[in-house]
Amino acid sequence: MPTLDQVLPILAILISALSLGRTLKSDVKGDAGQLMEIIIKLEAISENVKEVKTDIKDVKSDNEKTKERLTIVEQSVKSAHRRIDGLHNEHLAEDLGGRT
Repeated sequence: MPTLDQVLPILAILISALSLGRTLKSDVKGDAGQLMEIIIKLEAISENVKEVKTDIKDVKSDNEKTKERLTIVEQSVKSAHRRIDGLHNEHLAEDLGGRT
């Protein structure tokens, strides 16, 4: 029959092995939980990036439309300025013509 001195080290090894197994299982569960949190956060970031890309496309489109409208307004102002200059020159010519 084994003595207490022989059984205690074997019992200590078994308890240590069981404890190590439980710790490893607990670590794996903890790691899996952290990994799920990271995946969820990455998915949220991915959705936000998609929204930002869509917003940037919309801003670019609006910017192009604004450029086109600005070009039209500039042309209109240039045309109006020419007409005003013409009227001003006509007015000056009439004033000078009437004085001679």
